Amino acid sequence: MRKFQLIEVKAKTAYERGFQYGEQAKDKIKASVEDYRILFGETSTMSWSEIQNYALDFVPISEKFIPEVVEEAKGIAAGAGVSLEDVMVLNARYEITKFPKPNECTSFSVLPEATKHKGTYVGQNWDYRVGIMDNIVMVHIEEENGTRIFGLAEAGQVIRNGFNSNGIGLCANNLQSCYDKKGLGIPVTFLRRQVLSSKTFEEAKDWLVNAERSVSCNFMLASKDGKAIDVEAYPKGADILEPKAGILTHANHFVHRPEIHALEFSPRGNRLYEKLAEKTGEIDIAYIAECLSDHENYPKALCRHPSDVSVRLGRRGITVAGVIYDFENETAYVCAGPPCEGEFIPYKL
Repeated sequence: MRKFQLIEVKAKTAYERGFQYGEQAKDKIKASVEDYRILFGETSTMSWSEIQNYALDFVPISEKFIPEVVEEAKGIAAGAGVSLEDVMVLNARYEITKFPKPNECTSFSVLPEATKHKGTYVGQNWDYRVGIMDNIVMVHIEEENGTRIFGLAEAGQVIRNGFNSNGIGLCANNLQSCYDKKGLGIPVTFLRRQVLSSKTFEEAKDWLVNAERSVSCNFMLASKDGKAIDVEAYPKGADILEPKAGILTHANHFVHRPEIHALEFSPRGNRLYEKLAEKTGEIDIAYIAECLSDHENYPKALCRHPSDVSVRLGRRGITVAGVIYDFENETAYVCAGPPCEGEFIPYKL
């Protein structure tokens, strides 16, 4: 059974946290950098050095708004023995790979009125490339102020989805609007990490709605006290979707403003809502795992498999992980690879 490496970090400063992470994951971080060097050699019109320089351009704006996250990234680079520009390529890969961008990920929140044990869950199927599966890590961080954070990342990235001991959880999926452009803003991965240090739901929401950005992304935000929203964020704007009957799902198209959508329609968000709604009031971890294993609408199913034989295996789309964050029990359930093939293993926050 496949399992992801668990990185455990506890330090007084952001740089020290990053350094501990980088030291523990150095082999996977170096493999991740090489994977993207190969990928961009096949898919980008820019040279590797041009991509590195573009990634570094995200540093000044990030230092202006979220300096601690930048310090964490610098620590990761030092701990792993790689350059900051390489770590920035990993953390800005969402922006760099944006044009053209495939559909990625399906996220959800389920609130107490819809669950069997009256708790709140947030999670997602993380869909991306087969080539990153061996380089995914789980990261558990204890910050100096006592906040504990658990989440997943590609090795070398800061945490990209997860939850914290303040009862805040965040997952995300790709969106592309007609306003997206190659430009500068806070990298989406950095923004997610900042949100996961939030003390309150409103603080987290404020970051997602108001952050400076150059591209679109969808954010599924939930909290232990039974709140959830979905933020469809795009350059210079953001719209908010609310749960219906205690269930909220999203995939890869704009729901509030479909006129600005720039990708094909994804059926996965609606399919997940339909599946969850079948057992409203009785939803638990086992049933969510069953829903995330669904193959209806294949190859555009919730549980994805590498179907595109026109490209090498490492570039084909797959569900690289399924995650369910259980606030009430402070437990993350993580399945490495497609949920239909694996097991959701519990990890305590």
